[in-house]
Amino acid sequence: MKIKQIKLDDFLYSGRLWLSVFGFIFCAVFIYISNFDDIGLSPQFHVERAHVLSVWDTSLQPDAFIPGINIGTQRVEIEILSGEFVGQRLETINTLGRFSNLYMRDGMEILVSILPDIEHLEVHSMGIYGPSRSRVLFAAIGLLLVSMLIMGRKKGFFAAVALGFTLITVLFFMVGFIVRGHSPVVFSLITAILTTAYTLFMVSGISRQSVSAIMGTWTGLVFAGLLSVILGRIGHVSGLHLDDARQMMYHAPPDVLLRIPEMFFAGVIIAASGVVVDAAMSISSAVFEIKEQSPNISTKQLYRSGMNIGGDILGANSNTLILAFTGASLPTIILIVLFGFPYLRIINLDLVAIEIIQSVSATMGMIFAIPATALFSALLASKAEKIR
Repeated sequence: MKIKQIKLDDFLYSGRLWLSVFGFIFCAVFIYISNFDDIGLSPQFHVERAHVLSVWDTSLQPDAFIPGINIGTQRVEIEILSGEFVGQRLETINTLGRFSNLYMRDGMEILVSILPDIEHLEVHSMGIYGPSRSRVLFAAIGLLLVSMLIMGRKKGFFAAVALGFTLITVLFFMVGFIVRGHSPVVFSLITAILTTAYTLFMVSGISRQSVSAIMGTWTGLVFAGLLSVILGRIGHVSGLHLDDARQMMYHAPPDVLLRIPEMFFAGVIIAASGVVVDAAMSISSAVFEIKEQSPNISTKQLYRSGMNIGGDILGANSNTLILAFTGASLPTIILIVLFGFPYLRIINLDLVAIEIIQSVSATMGMIFAIPATALFSALLASKAEKIR
């Protein structure tokens, strides 16, 4: 019996390794074929890294309305660090306003927009694009990965692999198909199905527990997507009401027909996938733990336990969902209050309709995932220990 257990563990571990190999190949293929250079408009200017050599002739004064910032101008000398004009030193004026307020210091790294001349022999014009944040962002990602490895060890490693798979699938698989004119709803649903299954199998292994959580998650996501479409159609809300819809329409190439009305519903599916998979995994883990501690418990009792646990999860996660959607629109909400809109106008605003439909659809998806996961977990926990 002991030898058999070792073989099972070895199989489970090698199964995750093979899943990691599959994820790597999948990501590599779509990174390779998703060439975004042939999509969209080709900008005339180039954004390059630059180093601030010196700052002088500063004319700054405190802003009279916004405390903590200065407005005015700075004359700076910079050295270009990347691109075809690397090594060149140029002077420019940095203007600090209320909406673009980059205070420059000697030695800092920035981004500049460069417009070359017709023959690309010299810089025609240059402007300050913004701060260079790549090192800080990569350091933050590195800190996250190291923390996951320290705290989770083997599971932390597999969780990091699943995180990378999810990120690349969203950016290069889903976005790659959407910007080429394919259905955002279809490919967001496919992406959610792939990433949730991959994440659960990687984190929890190839087991009945993972299968039950995956089936419950898929049930909730499908329902969330359908409900968002139904509510959106009835309430006349679609992707055309999103903040960046006009920008997408104006900047899309003439040979690419973006399905912008579907963008809203695709966003609901992707946003709901995180909280739904969290609820499904929590219920599945609890049900299988109960079965392990009480082998004689019946399937009906397991289902009731899963439903009771799901009720507690619902109370916490529904609040998290609503706060997340509200927090993303907090500046706009404050602006609405400052304008003093009457109730009848507020409740019919596109923003309010979008937030309510998103929150309701995602929460309802989680609500339907709870009984589905409890049922699948109770049935599968009553069978053999693991799927091999």
